Amino acid sequence: MPDTNEDFWMKACRSAEARSDNQTQTIAELRYAGNQLARVMQDILGSDMITCQISRAVMTSSLAKWQKAKTGQ
Repeated sequence: MPDTNEDFWMKACRSAEARSDNQTQTIAELRYAGNQLARVMQDILGSDMITCQISRAVMTSSLAKWQKAKTGQ
């Protein structure tokens, strides 16, 4: 248990900073993974690898949702 009120608040602030850093790192990793997936999907859509219209629609929709998520809309 902290000896003083100041020790308590310093410990609480350090913990909050650590959580914030972890969240920032996780968000960056998810954004990177999403961007990579979007690039792969765009490459596939640009090729003749997908001929089924349902698959094409799913990928197109997924890319549109990722673009909205990236821009915060």
